[in-house]
Amino acid sequence: MRAEEVETRDDLVRFLLEMSSQVESFQNQELAVFLEAASAWLADMDGYFLNRGEEVPVSPDWSLVAGVLAAATVYD
Repeated sequence: MRAEEVETRDDLVRFLLEMSSQVESFQNQELAVFLEAASAWLADMDGYFLNRGEEVPVSPDWSLVAGVLAAATVYD
């Protein structure tokens, strides 16, 4: 499941379970690095959405939460 496909809490649960089975392929495998990457992506997310020609979300939804977690697996 891709982050963009997450619409409900149950979808996010499935998404996280899938992520947990793929942790060996994450660039950021250590928890501290993963959390730092999630924080950095959130701080920079306006640019991500603006570069895609999309509005920056005002209120997060399940898909955005999934997107933050997915981005944290590789974000520097």
